[in-house]
Amino acid sequence: MLEPRKILLGPVVAFALSACSGVAPGSGTYSGAAAVLPSPSVAPVAPEAAIAAPIVQMPPAATRATPQAGVVTAGDVDDALNLTDFLRYQGQAAQELGLPAAALQRPVLAQLRGPDGAPAPGVRVTLRALGAARPFYDGYSVVEGLLTVFPAALGQTRLNAVEMRAFVGDADPVVTQLRTGTERQTVRLPSADGWAPDFLDLVFAVDTTGSMQDELDWLAQEIRQITRDAQRTVPGVDIRLGLIVYKAPADPYVVRSYGFTRSPREFARWVRSEQASGGAGGPEVVADALTAAVDMNWRRGRGERLLFQIGDEPPTEAKTELYYRAAARAAAEGIQVFSVAASGVDPHLEFLMRQGAAMTGGRYVFLTDDSGVGLAHAEPTISCYQVTRLNELLARILRSELSGLRIEAAPADVIRTVGSYQNGRCLN
Repeated sequence: MLEPRKILLGPVVAFALSACSGVAPGSGTYSGAAAVLPSPSVAPVAPEAAIAAPIVQMPPAATRATPQAGVVTAGDVDDALNLTDFLRYQGQAAQELGLPAAALQRPVLAQLRGPDGAPAPGVRVTLRALGAARPFYDGYSVVEGLLTVFPAALGQTRLNAVEMRAFVGDADPVVTQLRTGTERQTVRLPSADGWAPDFLDLVFAVDTTGSMQDELDWLAQEIRQITRDAQRTVPGVDIRLGLIVYKAPADPYVVRSYGFTRSPREFARWVRSEQASGGAGGPEVVADALTAAVDMNWRRGRGERLLFQIGDEPPTEAKTELYYRAAARAAAEGIQVFSVAASGVDPHLEFLMRQGAAMTGGRYVFLTDDSGVGLAHAEPTISCYQVTRLNELLARILRSELSGLRIEAAPADVIRTVGSYQNGRCLN
């Protein structure tokens, strides 16, 4: 976690901080093994050679942003765009850590495009095994019209092909057969509606152990700006904010769910009611927290379901499979997980977080040492990324998801580049 000093993050977007045990929708308590306090009532509302050492590239001095004291810096990786590297990492890490890996073999990779060739985000699609009566996946294409689904994680093993149905407006579905385990396949649609989400469900899973008071204070102060940023991107979008907080297993509570609210003021009151305490650098109930977040009363339909989670300590090894099950449920329900790794993140947690983000169409975000703020930050096991200020990165993520178009950092905002980075992809 960040060391206990004041951190000037500025106006930013969802800084989902990590959570821990599950909560049944609408009940405020979770029926899992960990003890959970009632929540306050809320208004309805396969490994090959190791990856080569990355090359660090600095922008020209005239355009390079100079890190400022008190401003947190971060990078990110979209592993769904870099699956060859990611699956290599997954296999190596599973072997080194002695942990099981999520079932991510033979994914379905596609990009939906409209009649003019432009990407088609926000299109409802179903996937089913050939000849099956019911689909095993019912979701939406995401940023740039991409579809990345892991059938094995959803209980569909050994599939060589699937039937995809794409639904646009009131027209008959477009039926296509897609191969599994191949390069990304392009699917042309005869028409496209254009992407404008009807709603945004934005959940923060917040670690409230030890040194997290500054982050809690920041979240309470910045939630109004976060809401305004979303409304500027999509005027009229219906926004609900959700909050889950967690501590370590031996703390006074494990997980508390506040549910959803449409009121930024009420959300801020929830956050201010929490105090950062407990935790001793040991395992935290990350898997239970993800379960609790997925169990919330998320809306279905043509909208955005975004879950941000932050942490620096993994769950116990016995909870690894629970984490995978929660991530698979999130993927099946169209909830995108954006994992944020804090200072000194444990390799076990990076391993879990990256798999959870990849499985659900999210990203893995990690803090860096470029600002000189906080404790030392672990270097991620990825071959390319760009470093910018954290608030800028998270704002771009939110704008990308709401607009359906991937938004990259302006050259002047890039502090440094590692490897050969281009629009989220590592070129070598």
